[in-house]
Amino acid sequence: MELSKALEFANKMHWIRLVNESVHSSDDEDIGDIDAVSRDFVVVKKVHVHYYIPISRVEGWDGHVLWLKISEEQVKRDYEREIPPDPSRYYVKDYPFYKANFYPEVIMIQPRHKRPVFMTPPAHGIQTEYKCDLCNNKESFNTEEELSTHIKGQH
Repeated sequence: MELSKALEFANKMHWIRLVNESVHSSDDEDIGDIDAVSRDFVVVKKVHVHYYIPISRVEGWDGHVLWLKISEEQVKRDYEREIPPDPSRYYVKDYPFYKANFYPEVIMIQPRHKRPVFMTPPAHGIQTEYKCDLCNNKESFNTEEELSTHIKGQH
C-alpha cells in the first residue's frame, strides 16, 4: 500500500474501531453497544440479545454514537437474534480471526447531542461555591468538605 493511501486509511474511522461503541436508533433509543462487525453487518448487543443490522441501515458515526436510520421498534422486529456472532464470519474484539478485504466507509455525521460548555475553573484565590446537585441548588456550602458531609448525611 503506498504511503498516501496508508495515511488516508489511518485517518478514516474504521468499523473495527467502533466495537464497544454505543448505537442509537433514529428515535434516539439506546440499542446497545457494537459487539461485532463484518463488511455487511454491525452486530449490536444489549444484555443477551443481538441485533444483526445491515450496514445500509446505519446513518453514520458522530464521534460519540453510531446512529441508525431506523426506529427501535424496527430494530427489534426485524433484526433481533439470540445467537452471538461467529468469529469466523465477524470481527469480534476478543477473537480477531475475521479479516475482510473491504469494509464500506464509515460515514461521519454532525453530533446529535453536544455537551454543554462550562466556564473554566475559577482562578486561584477566588471563592468557589459548593452546591448539592440533589437539593436543586437550594443550599450552598463554604467548603468541599461541608458539601461532602451534607451529601453523606442527607442522601
